[in-house]
Amino acid sequence: MTTSTERQARVLKALAQCVVWHPEFARAYALAQKSMGATKNRQAATSIMLLGDQGVGKSTLCERIEQEVRVATELDTEQSHILIMPCILIELPSTATIKAVAVELLLKLGLEDRERLERFSSPSLTGMIIQRLIVTQTQLIILDEFHRLLDQGSTETKKRVCRWINHLLNQTKIPILLAGLPKIETLIDTIPELSDRYPYRKRLRYFDFADKAATAQFHRVIEAIEQKVIEPADFAERVSLTQEATFKAICLATDGSFRHLNMLLNDSLTLALARVDNTFTLEDLARAADDLHFCRARNPFRMSSSEVSAKLLKKYE
Repeated sequence: MTTSTERQARVLKALAQCVVWHPEFARAYALAQKSMGATKNRQAATSIMLLGDQGVGKSTLCERIEQEVRVATELDTEQSHILIMPCILIELPSTATIKAVAVELLLKLGLEDRERLERFSSPSLTGMIIQRLIVTQTQLIILDEFHRLLDQGSTETKKRVCRWINHLLNQTKIPILLAGLPKIETLIDTIPELSDRYPYRKRLRYFDFADKAATAQFHRVIEAIEQKVIEPADFAERVSLTQEATFKAICLATDGSFRHLNMLLNDSLTLALARVDNTFTLEDLARAADDLHFCRARNPFRMSSSEVSAKLLKKYE
């Protein structure tokens, strides 16, 4: 790998791993901790739902919660080798049946033979999960992309999966964080005994640029990305992402979506790092936006400052 290729890989990895702990994320994490604390105190699973549209950062936050709860460790005793896993995170498979979810959980819990697991019945797999969760001393289970369940079969099929989750909650007394699109809340609330297990619910939203406080938060996010990713890239010259005109163009381009922001910065940095002049320019942002569908109607990086301001005002008035 050449030096320039290594540099590009390093910078883009830093961007991918950059999580800015803004107030909404902090509040969601606090609720996850509260869920674990309430479960311990009540001796009954007391869980949390993390809701939001695509691109608000749900999966990123789930990964961060998994890291913060503590990483897996291995202990050797005279009798056995024990894998301690305080937090289990899985993404719901596209075929979100009880058996499919159970197999994914067991694979994450350290079992390795998928083909063998798929030969077991759902009740047998459930028993194995309950036993394994006790051994691994798990404190939190996270089921990401839970809305995939809504694409499965009849309403009764979906409810069977939800009742199975309720069974796990009852048997293990471990909270299960459900992360997904807002519509999962409606499904959970159709099952009263499961709905009661979810007193904590946090909805993440796109930054609303009609709100001065939200705009200031987004500005701090961009500042943090500059400090953690752009500055360490050590460009000889670079555009300031927090300069008023550039910041407004980023607001207009991304609509406050973390996913859109990540795509824009990934593509523009890729262009900049591929050149030999060691600069990161407004033109890099403009060229990246040219190819992104959410910017295609009118690229804000090719508009004048007054046009960007007017369009922002009209959109968020």
